[in-house]
Amino acid sequence: MGTAERTFVNNLVADRFSWICAIWLHLLFFALLSSQAGRERTALPAPEPISVEIIVQPFPVPEEPPQARERPEAGNAEALSAAPDQGPAGPTGARERETMPGEPPATGAPREEPSESGWVVASGFYAGDVLSDPRSAQARQALTSVTGDDRIDQLCALEAMEQVRHSRPGFRPTRVMPHARRNSFRKDNLLLAPAGALRSNRIWYEIAYRCRLDAGGTAIIGFEYALGPPIVRTLWDELGLAPIH
Repeated sequence: MGTAERTFVNNLVADRFSWICAIWLHLLFFALLSSQAGRERTALPAPEPISVEIIVQPFPVPEEPPQARERPEAGNAEALSAAPDQGPAGPTGARERETMPGEPPATGAPREEPSESGWVVASGFYAGDVLSDPRSAQARQALTSVTGDDRIDQLCALEAMEQVRHSRPGFRPTRVMPHARRNSFRKDNLLLAPAGALRSNRIWYEIAYRCRLDAGGTAIIGFEYALGPPIVRTLWDELGLAPIH
């Protein structure tokens, strides 16, 4: 290269030196920034995944009290009911301690029966007097038209009404349904009505009674009854209990 050419290059570099320096400074600065950004990307660790553990704690089941486990489930208990081999249960719900003379002993599982204070033991009998009254001619005629168990049912139902009438002032019994909630049944000369119904003043009451007859089944020689609470009005139709006679 000649002297003239070198002089031209030197002059060109001298004239453009500030530009060239500025370009190199920008390139250097950009390189530094790029290098720093790369190092930061490399240094930052990747975020760890979040792990969530769900612990399901079961609700505590309340322990059933020992009484509830031991006590049998109760349904719609009838106030006057009993198994045929145990005699009727009365409205008081206490255990009956004695039975009528000559009655077979109860068998099977024990049941709650009325205490003696819940039963009224008859000291006299009224069905015979009622039937012998001249005003009861129609009742006597109706009684002669039935025989066997039906006649005994009618005779004992009449005695039940008269016993309540004589022992409970204010009661005016007009009808007894021996089979309202459970059928009556016989044991030899003893008729048991464990869950009957008695109507007085247009209200039906629960009643249970025991009626003992003589050997011929024509005269009552023993009677006791337990009168329960009024029967809920909504049950009358279901039980066949008419509001009036």
